[in-house]
Amino acid sequence: MSKQPVKIVVDSTASLTPELVAQNDITVIPVAIQIGSETYDEDVTITKEQFYRYLAEGAQPITSQPSPGKFYQTYQSLVGQARSIISIHLTGKHSGTVQSARLAAEMLPEADITVVDSGLTSAAMGLMALVAAHAAKLGQTKQEVLEVIEGARERIHVYVCVPTLAYLRRSGRVSFAQAALADMLAVKPILTMRDGLLLVAEKVRTYRRALDRAISLAQEQVGLSPVQVAIVHANVPEAAEEFKREVEARLNVVSMMVSDIGSALAAHGGPGMLGLACLRL
Repeated sequence: MSKQPVKIVVDSTASLTPELVAQNDITVIPVAIQIGSETYDEDVTITKEQFYRYLAEGAQPITSQPSPGKFYQTYQSLVGQARSIISIHLTGKHSGTVQSARLAAEMLPEADITVVDSGLTSAAMGLMALVAAHAAKLGQTKQEVLEVIEGARERIHVYVCVPTLAYLRRSGRVSFAQAALADMLAVKPILTMRDGLLLVAEKVRTYRRALDRAISLAQEQVGLSPVQVAIVHANVPEAAEEFKREVEARLNVVSMMVSDIGSALAAHGGPGMLGLACLRL
């Protein structure tokens, strides 16, 4: 059997649904989540339901990147299936995942493996992986797929609303002073990604207004252009469906996915997060 030209690999922070993973022949490497003395592989040895139950019970999860050994095993299993492997991962400015992947790639010098720092995370990275997988399915070369990825990077925008900064403060993503001030003023931040960094795009007085403003910020970036959209949420599926309807009414949406943001990211941002990533076509 002949090898396919390119195989796409991502880590589990891409927030892709199992259906999209299967449809697009994407390989997912799970991020590790430690709860107490137990360590789990996201969506493999712990479900989202179990994770949110632990969180509700007061657990303080810790996440860590997949080990180089786990990447090595995955790459080794794919070498016989594809001539090239493109491994796309969350921003190296907030995680060591890219470094783990690169160490593993060096352990397989005979394989053609390219590790890509997406500069993104969650569904923004997921959208990048989907366009890469689509190009790979069309039989494009590794270089052509990499060009698709780079082109997408400049056209992806993400805005996520966080109901409380308590979890981000606990994980060290924002300072205690910032979180305390935001809580005192009842400010709800809208987070975005810029140059690989998680930043506060704006601060809004109420969560309802934050969600509305997140859509407006996306509109300002994409205008009337057709867009692929991903709605992500942290254990609030009903709110995500309502948010989806509002996004569809205000953006020129050609495709839409809705998914839970995933346990590893919810460990940092907490339950209730809701936002969108959009790729201008």
